[in-house]
Amino acid sequence: MDNVIDFIAKKKEREERQRAQDLEHYVAYHCKLHQPENIDALVERKVLEVKDHTLFLGFLSILKDEDIEPLEIFQDVFTFEPARFEMNYNMKWWSVVQLAFTFLSILKENEPHTYADFLGLSE
Repeated sequence: MDNVIDFIAKKKEREERQRAQDLEHYVAYHCKLHQPENIDALVERKVLEVKDHTLFLGFLSILKDEDIEPLEIFQDVFTFEPARFEMNYNMKWWSVVQLAFTFLSILKENEPHTYADFLGLSE
């Protein structure tokens, strides 16, 4: 009985995979720095899960070792096309997007003016 198929679980997995792909596609085409309201809406609604702070700090450490400015990579992830980003940084675009949303969530909570400046929401 180990090979019993759980159709409901399979359907949920398929739906979750589809939601993740849809979100990735939305971010790739609708969350550029010239569309800050779309990025802000995702941060506000916490659509992307905020990653563990330890993971985020580890990423910042890697950036330091690679001599990459965090603000620069977080701007580029919302500026470059995914393939160009991956070619420039040799990092998975979607992984950095998720870490960028962690960065933006922390920034919005702790330094709202800097957050607004980063996205160009300041007047």
